[in-house]
Amino acid sequence: MNKQEMISKSDARVLAVDSPTSLDARKAERRVTRVELKRGGPVNGHPPDGLRSLLTALPNASRVTARGASPLGAQPSSVTSALGRAPSGETRGRVPRRRLRGGRVIRAFAVSTCAILAGSIMYAQGRGGAEWTTAGYDAQRTASIRTDPRLSVQTLQKPGEFGPFKFLWKIKLEYDPKAPTALTQPILLDRIIGFRGFKSIAFVGTQSETVHAIDIDMGAPLWKYHINYSASPPPVLNVTNECPGGLTAALSRPTNIAPPLPGAAAGGGFGRGGRSGGGVGEPGKGAITLATAGQQRFGGPGGAAGPGGRGRAGAPPGTVPGSAAAAAGNTPGGLPPGARGAGGGGGFGGGPFVPGGDGAYVVGSDGFLHALNVQNGIDLMPPTLFVPANSRTTGLLIATDPESGTAVAYTATTHGCGSQPDAVWAMELGSEKKDVVAFQTKGATIAGSAGPSLGRDGTVYVATANGSSPVANSIIALEPRTLKQKAIATVADAAFASSPVVFQLKDKDVLAAAGKGKLYLFDPSSLSGGPIATAALPGTDKLETAALSSWLDAQSVRWIAAPTARGIVAFKVLDADGKPSIQPGWTSRDIASPLPPLFVNGVLFTASSGAKLTPSVLYAIDASNGKDLWNSGRAIATSVKSGLSAGQGNVYVPGADGTLYAFGFAIEK
Repeated sequence: MNKQEMISKSDARVLAVDSPTSLDARKAERRVTRVELKRGGPVNGHPPDGLRSLLTALPNASRVTARGASPLGAQPSSVTSALGRAPSGETRGRVPRRRLRGGRVIRAFAVSTCAILAGSIMYAQGRGGAEWTTAGYDAQRTASIRTDPRLSVQTLQKPGEFGPFKFLWKIKLEYDPKAPTALTQPILLDRIIGFRGFKSIAFVGTQSETVHAIDIDMGAPLWKYHINYSASPPPVLNVTNECPGGLTAALSRPTNIAPPLPGAAAGGGFGRGGRSGGGVGEPGKGAITLATAGQQRFGGPGGAAGPGGRGRAGAPPGTVPGSAAAAAGNTPGGLPPGARGAGGGGGFGGGPFVPGGDGAYVVGSDGFLHALNVQNGIDLMPPTLFVPANSRTTGLLIATDPESGTAVAYTATTHGCGSQPDAVWAMELGSEKKDVVAFQTKGATIAGSAGPSLGRDGTVYVATANGSSPVANSIIALEPRTLKQKAIATVADAAFASSPVVFQLKDKDVLAAAGKGKLYLFDPSSLSGGPIATAALPGTDKLETAALSSWLDAQSVRWIAAPTARGIVAFKVLDADGKPSIQPGWTSRDIASPLPPLFVNGVLFTASSGAKLTPSVLYAIDASNGKDLWNSGRAIATSVKSGLSAGQGNVYVPGADGTLYAFGFAIEK
């Protein structure tokens, strides 16, 4: 090896490894985590052709790499090769510092230029659109995306520049025949940069409590994280349909409390003006790496918590009646037995991860809340006790206030699972102690699959089913964070079955919920006055309407769609002199036991639940008239129990057999 080769290779190594964390520390961190990263295969981090040609014009561009990334045109190598060995196995030579200064300046400029150009090129080439960050898409649980750059009635009727809407890929995530295989509703993240290049990711959990991160462009796994049960009460083995055990709630990413303005994107990341990441770190803080690129993508909320969000030493337990601490005999904010530390600090803001910042949040069957690094699945904060063990958790929501910067985790436990009463739970993530508060429903069953919903002012709404409890058949309004009851509307024999949906009608909030044979509208400002409008909803006595969808069409007309036993029924919500009214819209073709629908840019999607001998079918419907646009035919080979999600021109179907399906437009090659 001549001196010039030594200079080039050592120079690339200096650029690639620019972190205060030692190699031994990184190896030790990998040994104690239960995260499995996927290397090789179709995910190689190569730039698009347009960027490749530009990079090759730069001097020694093929030798400029970020940590963990392969040189252009090469296949991904092992972690060892990325951290100091050439792919061929020879050890890189050490060169005196004085010989590298000029080259480091030139190549640092090349890396900066490449990162900026990569961001602009990939922004144009990426799928675009909003991000599905929580169950029901947003904090109001509307399950609707008003605009999408690819998906529309026109592109489904007549393929355009993106080609036909079609089956893209499927991936089996659970192979153990003895393990529960049901998947949660996928949560999405668009355009994040990591050591494999730019990625769009879907996060989905299996009932057997493994979280998977999937590259949605390639249909390939990125990493997986298994939640080890850590609570004192043993896990429940005798499961039922009402209490299935395992991981039951979809993951969540930070989601704005207030809905976006019409035409703006909701969810998280780019959709909210957030930063998806770049390839160059801040001056003096090293390059963006696998361990840091996923942290604080859009400037997480501030808080008093220190690194990892640990509370003060010796802080009082602060338990409250009905809290997770009282139920499980532990302290909110405390560490479970054998918990791992956070995945390292140093996000884009230059500091440690702040609880409530961007991450993939999940609640295990042991009741602990985890915040996972979106890049690698490592815990960003110590797992924190949130709800009682063995309870059925639904509707996890990490709600962020863009004005105050505070973040609160909300969820509900339902059907009395784990011998615990139904309740709504809240944890202020930015607080030092992370106290948990709860509102118990006094024996009433919390209705719906999407959990609690939020108004624009942060008020928490929850619906209850039929029963003998004094708060059964009710819509309940709770104060943000404290969960103190603000108001309640009780409707005799309403038997609410859906999670509440909150939407705007002109300048006012309106709340909708489905019950036994009826659709109800409420005015949140005078909730105790009862429903302000109702409409017949036939077929709901044979199918539980677990969630609704509400959207604003191109003519600014408000719609609501509900699943019934034989299909989807849609209604218009009109405002006549300040008084809302419900008018019939359309009824879809016969669809056996349809899932709650979702709306994307004029198209309504739903799927038949299916059975063992009759697999599920995904349907696309014209949201203006209920006419069929497309269906998946025999592409799905299983039944579907969890909710659909959509974004960036794709629709995702979580199969009951552990297979995730993607339908949409093929991304540009």
